[in-house]
Amino acid sequence: MNKRIFSYAAGLLLISLRVNAGLSADPDHNHAEQHRPAGTADAAQPHAQSVMLNQAQQTKINLKLETVQPAYEHIPLYAPGELKANSYTSYVVTPRIDSVIERRHAVLGQIVKQGDKLVTLFSQDMAQAQADYLIAASEWQRVARLTSASLSESQQVVAKAQFKAAQGTLLAMGMSLSDISRLQETEVHSLGIYTLSAQRSGIVLADNFEQGQRFEPGEAIMQLADESTLWVEVRLAATQQDPINTRTRVEIEHGLRRYPAKVIQQGHTLDPLTRTRIVRLQVDNPDDTLHAGMFVSAYFMFNTASPVIAVPESALVRGTTGEWLVFVEHDAGEFVATPVVRREMIGDRVIIESASPSRVIETGARVVFEGAFFVASELAKSGFDTHNH
Repeated sequence: MNKRIFSYAAGLLLISLRVNAGLSADPDHNHAEQHRPAGTADAAQPHAQSVMLNQAQQTKINLKLETVQPAYEHIPLYAPGELKANSYTSYVVTPRIDSVIERRHAVLGQIVKQGDKLVTLFSQDMAQAQADYLIAASEWQRVARLTSASLSESQQVVAKAQFKAAQGTLLAMGMSLSDISRLQETEVHSLGIYTLSAQRSGIVLADNFEQGQRFEPGEAIMQLADESTLWVEVRLAATQQDPINTRTRVEIEHGLRRYPAKVIQQGHTLDPLTRTRIVRLQVDNPDDTLHAGMFVSAYFMFNTASPVIAVPESALVRGTTGEWLVFVEHDAGEFVATPVVRREMIGDRVIIESASPSRVIETGARVVFEGAFFVASELAKSGFDTHNH
């Protein structure tokens, strides 16, 4: 009888031990049950890659959230360029006959107006032409005073034609009509002297000559230019295939300042040395801050093919596996790490795309623009706590 009772008690003890062993197999079971607040059995749990921050924490790290909306953006294409004088408003001062410099009237950098004297020259050919003009003018004045009865019509025609021809020769040599009209008041020893005047207003860009220097016909003495508008010669790589036309938006940059420009011409052949093609821009220069010879940066603006999301660099952080992340607000105080792909830079912003179709950044989502690094730090720290305390 005693043996039977002992055997029964031993069996009950063994069953009890097995049950207790089974309940204690999950070490977190009792722990979780003890720490689960009452009435939270069905409460929503935070995302696996998210971090919870209360308002005090957000204020401490100066967290800044912005609502993102896809929009068309301008993607800049950079190309180097050089400022050139506007050839359509520039003027090269050259003699039309062999001449020697007698006197200069304008200097480098001087602003001149149309008709202002630039340089006085002497030419032996001009002296002969002026003498022929004086003879022809005197003859024509004599003939004009005679009556038709004492002079034939053919003689009048010849005298007038010789006068006009002599006058035309002086004009072709570079004298102005006003200078020619004063020629008869000139002393004989001054024959051969003539002055070149500015044909348009502008600034003296070059005057590489000395008094007494001899110049041949067509050789540049001075260069004048109107710098209110300038040209920019931009060199594009042969591999650049983006369509550029007169409607393409473009800006140039010099000294941290940007100027709007416009495309006026473009070449269709490549430079054999640099293997680049030239696109010519025109830029307004009302403040006279730009000058020919300066090197500038040109930025051609092209629209994105579809609306995109752009965020500042401070919104992007690296994940533990090297992927790029942004933090999107899911619920108040909960920020979900969302993997993205970096695309083109737009100034100080970056175009991003969702890296996973299942983790798309929705229109109107609130993204952490400032403080993302601190949010990532909190997420990394929470990964070391197995109970997410």
